[in-house]
Amino acid sequence: MFRSSWSLLFPLFIAACATTPERDTRVAPVASLQFLADSSLRYLDLHGTPYERGLAHGQLLRDDIHAVIGLLKEDITEYTGMEADTFIHRFLHGTAYVDAMRRWTPELLEEVQGIAAGSGMDEASIMMHQLGDEFFFNAERFGTHKCSSIGVDRHVHGPAIAAQNMDIPAYFHGFQTVMRIRDEARGQDMMLLTIPGHLDITGMNIDGVSINCNILIQLKSALAGLPVTAIVRGVVARKTQADALAFVHEVDHASGQNYLIGGPERVLSLECSSDTIVEFRPFAEATFTYHTNFPLANTNYSERYLEMLEENGRTVEEGLYRCQRIPSFEQRFGPGTEAFGVAEIKEVLASRDHDGVDVVSNAYTYASVIYVLDGTPRFLIAPGKPHEVGYVELGWDRHDAPHSTPSIDNVERMP
Repeated sequence: MFRSSWSLLFPLFIAACATTPERDTRVAPVASLQFLADSSLRYLDLHGTPYERGLAHGQLLRDDIHAVIGLLKEDITEYTGMEADTFIHRFLHGTAYVDAMRRWTPELLEEVQGIAAGSGMDEASIMMHQLGDEFFFNAERFGTHKCSSIGVDRHVHGPAIAAQNMDIPAYFHGFQTVMRIRDEARGQDMMLLTIPGHLDITGMNIDGVSINCNILIQLKSALAGLPVTAIVRGVVARKTQADALAFVHEVDHASGQNYLIGGPERVLSLECSSDTIVEFRPFAEATFTYHTNFPLANTNYSERYLEMLEENGRTVEEGLYRCQRIPSFEQRFGPGTEAFGVAEIKEVLASRDHDGVDVVSNAYTYASVIYVLDGTPRFLIAPGKPHEVGYVELGWDRHDAPHSTPSIDNVERMP
């Protein structure tokens, strides 16, 4: 349940949410949908303007989008005790996240409009779908976050790699989707793990720039600032890691988050609150980094988190509870670790090192992704829990024609 102060965050609005629009029957210039990995993975290949890409996304995944939004609204009603459309209306009008997107990533608003038009879903619901992390912060949903990520710098034995188990609410499972977006006008070519109707969760581009995310619910957030979804796309739209890092430092942040920003040479781990950014490295000379959902460097905690610590008789050092996933990384990667690559990363992402629920590959794991960030970047994905399903590698040819389909090779099964 929400704290009693929740209703004070938002003014009351009598008007209902926008009605469902007529479905836009225009067809985007180039788009395709395939089902891969025994039909457990949707693969969208999108071109055109942001609106056209969104339109094709909405049309091709219309039924899935309606199913996902229905599940999202059930969760909102169950958690808030409020009719979902009423809550969404108040949330969007009581925050300034859309204003921040209009300032820093206006093309994403066009894409959202396209998704709504193509799917026949109202735009407010599609926008709320983009704001999962911001909903968690405003609703103070502590203790339900399980994401784990790891990055390794380029070394003499292998390329830079960034990887993650992306753990999200279980009702989204079964809708695993990868989008490839090629925007010839902007010179962009990116692959994104996502959910039907969603702009992105994590991803990389053909220039070897990537981003992985771990929510840090303990850090300060704001009712304004750029939402996580827009930051992900803003990073992957940059052609160099330096430009991506500059973007992360330039924008105002809505939510506490750890961002693993990958590039062809290094992978950096940034802990971001709404007004403070601190880099985390396991030790000074580490050639790798890792993270879960617990701040390890940034102490810009929210007032509510500090109150909860006091209420439970816990110190900042103790936290509300101890992360059991960090030891899974620590026991495998330390000062004596030399070169390691995809095989070692797969092993830790599939790990289940104890009998508790807080394991790296767990019930919340939606997909596991591994981004190889060298001159021929590779996108590997296990569409599910990596201790149960294998990784599929999506080929990435710089000379693909607009109508080509992805090459699928190196399908592996974990024992």
